[in-house]
Parts: sequence; C-alpha cells; structure tokens
Amino acid sequence: MTVNDKMAKEGDKILFTRNGIEIAGEVYKVREQSVIVTISKNDAYLINVETPLTVVSHKHYQIIN
Repeated sequence: MTVNDKMAKEGDKILFTRNGIEIAGEVYKVREQSVIVTISKNDAYLINVETPLTVVSHKHYQIIN
C-alpha cells in the first residue's frame, strides 16, 4: 500500500493488510501517527488479536469510502 495523500477521519472505512490478510475496518479514533480501527470479530480472530480494535499507521491504509 502507499502513503495516503489525506488522513482518514473518524467513521471513514479503510482497507489495510495485516499478516498477509486484507482487512476492512472503520476508523474509531484518529491519532497523530495512526488510527484506531474497529474490525470484525472474525477478522480479529484471523489476525490473532484479542479485541476488534487495532492500530494502523497512517502510512499503511487506504480510504475506501
């Protein structure tokens, strides 16, 4: 993925890759260097995280909405 020309805002849908799996999620909170994203419980299981919240750097997502 490429560096974003614009940062996502809360509520935006984004696409990112984690552990070789492409995942769609919704931005929950925007931070200076990253966003906190809500993903499905199934996707959380697939990437082996305990909660449906994950952090994604602004450099590693694509806005899809």
